[in-house]
Amino acid sequence: MVQLATSRYQAASLIVASGLVPVRITLGHPRFKLGYELGGTVMLLAPSRELLFKQGDFDFDTVYRAELDRVGLDAVQGALSDVSAGHEGRGLVLLCFEDVVKLGGLSCHRRSFAHWWYEQTGQVVPELAVPKL
Repeated sequence: MVQLATSRYQAASLIVASGLVPVRITLGHPRFKLGYELGGTVMLLAPSRELLFKQGDFDFDTVYRAELDRVGLDAVQGALSDVSAGHEGRGLVLLCFEDVVKLGGLSCHRRSFAHWWYEQTGQVVPELAVPKL
């Protein structure tokens, strides 16, 4: 199984230090200098446009996980394995824009994905973080 972690595009030093392949999982591209090169894109993990622009009161996490269920574990595993294989089997860091340190654990789709993945596979997907001293 491919080693996975998550982070935000802006965490260049953490991403580079991790040695993991940076992978875009957002509909939009970052419009700022990254400080590293993206190694791939997995659009299967990007929330749908309908979800991103959904109006009203709803639970983003529940709706996003339903999207992942429709895509299916096999398709997600295949897409992640393909990107890893293109980089000599290296692990991947899945990237989006949100600052989960400020916003909280399930504040974005990358952390919702991490919880869904754990439920499906038993594999923990950590958030890259600054080591505590």
